[in-house]
Amino acid sequence: MNVEELSSQEIKEHIKNAKHLNTNSEHVRMLFVPNNIDEDNFSELCATYKTVVNQKFDTVVVIESYTGHLQKKLAMPSNKMFETRFGEVAVNDYLRNEFCDEEDDFFIADEGYSKDMSLYTQLPILQASFDDFDVVSLQIGDYDPAIIRELAFTLDELLLYKNALIVFCCDVPASNPEELKKLRSLVVDNNESGLMHYLNSNEKTVNGARAFMSGILVARSWGYEIELLDYIETASNICGYAKRTQPQMA
Repeated sequence: MNVEELSSQEIKEHIKNAKHLNTNSEHVRMLFVPNNIDEDNFSELCATYKTVVNQKFDTVVVIESYTGHLQKKLAMPSNKMFETRFGEVAVNDYLRNEFCDEEDDFFIADEGYSKDMSLYTQLPILQASFDDFDVVSLQIGDYDPAIIRELAFTLDELLLYKNALIVFCCDVPASNPEELKKLRSLVVDNNESGLMHYLNSNEKTVNGARAFMSGILVARSWGYEIELLDYIETASNICGYAKRTQPQMA
């Protein structure tokens, strides 16, 4: 199966027929998805999107780690829209500027922009899942843990009460059960310092660790519980989602 050749209707059918994860979709506002989509992870990806497909979001914020360093540590492409085989998706320019106004390290900058961004792998799935939404694309261009905390803080501040879905692009490998067990333990125990140390070490095999860590921090701040879907089937990379486990305060 060539995922890139699937029609919008075919993607909808795959999501509809994906494994039901027995969670209230109204409580899910964060997804953890692979940087690239292929036949080895597509089933899990569809199961992950099934947790939110019945919702309507105004905006989707797609977070990904840039391979290497960017001069602008938190960069957002200047595009007014992004185009896929299913059509155009408008950029939420107002929210993009809110990010820039919130903290000093956010910039509208194109130095990391390319058609190879993980954003372009997710947009067709998002277009097949939701009828009308706009998007903000954000790349993490620095390995400094302080930048990850700054991003998480800003996502918390700007998006908690907005009708937005956050999609974190990161490859969590399924090929090393011991590493996944350690990673799950760090997440479950809310061991932020241990997780930061792990994700900045040479022992990790997570690709997109900065995006993954920012998602962990936002979920922790919002009181969301993270579920990694390693129990569904053998896949190259593990998907996941974060669900609300306590009432959201107004």
